Amino acid sequence: MSLDLDLLTTFAKVAERASVTAAARDLNLSKATVSKQIAELEQKLGVLLFARTTRLFSLTDAGQRAYARAQRIMEEAAALADEARETREVPRGNLKIAAPQAFARLWLADLLPEFIRAYPEISLEFGVDERTVDMVADNFDVAIRIGTMPDSSFLARKLAPVRLLTVAAPAYWQERGKPRRPEDLAMHCCFRYTNTPNHSLWRYVDGEGNDLRVRVQGPITINGGEIEMPALREGLGVAYLPDFLVCEDLRAGRLERALEDWRSPELTLHLLSPPGRGKPKRLEVFSEFMVKKFGGRTPPWHV
Repeated sequence: MSLDLDLLTTFAKVAERASVTAAARDLNLSKATVSKQIAELEQKLGVLLFARTTRLFSLTDAGQRAYARAQRIMEEAAALADEARETREVPRGNLKIAAPQAFARLWLADLLPEFIRAYPEISLEFGVDERTVDMVADNFDVAIRIGTMPDSSFLARKLAPVRLLTVAAPAYWQERGKPRRPEDLAMHCCFRYTNTPNHSLWRYVDGEGNDLRVRVQGPITINGGEIEMPALREGLGVAYLPDFLVCEDLRAGRLERALEDWRSPELTLHLLSPPGRGKPKRLEVFSEFMVKKFGGRTPPWHV
């Protein structure tokens, strides 16, 4: 047997007011509706809740016991509603975030103290991995992803562009010469980064919009761009990597770009979250924090 909370609310109000008329007025219901709900509750419980007179409803012994329980149930329901409202309105609780490992270390780690100071009642739980996680199976609240988002029920919020750059150490270019066209890469030692689409086919677009794909080869194939960075800086090969990963090396002169007249497909940094309304405030403030830091302007890794 299941009891409708509305029936208990009506019952409690009649018990409190000892009057169907007064209870109906308080609940903004008709007297007939209130009487019908009391009768339905009595039928479901199989007991008489009120001793009725022409003017008043007084509780029976069974009614008094039911009233005590009904009050506790409604107090719990009110507390649940208050807790849900606070979850929506106050930024607190645990937020589980999935993020690419390299991006998290290079661009998120330094921002965390600012976020934690601003929202001390939010605890952050990070899952950093180069693989694409299953948000539902792994119980993540939000994911930071780079690339083209597949069609799904999740909401993808665009934050910033990410470009793939062709880079190597100055010593490598001096020894082997910079490629003048993408086809020249077939003669070079190329490190393949499996987190880019079709990692053995590097894609370029010329100034007229012509699309060219070049098959490359080399001694390293890996799913973590940071791992190939030491070999890259030592002049052992060429890489095709996201600009957020190589921008500091380019600014410091440890790496140099090639094929600058050829564009690579532009990827996008996204914030992925579940669909629907009533999202907790902690997710809302984290989303706004990410937009403030990375959205709506030239990203800090742009070179």
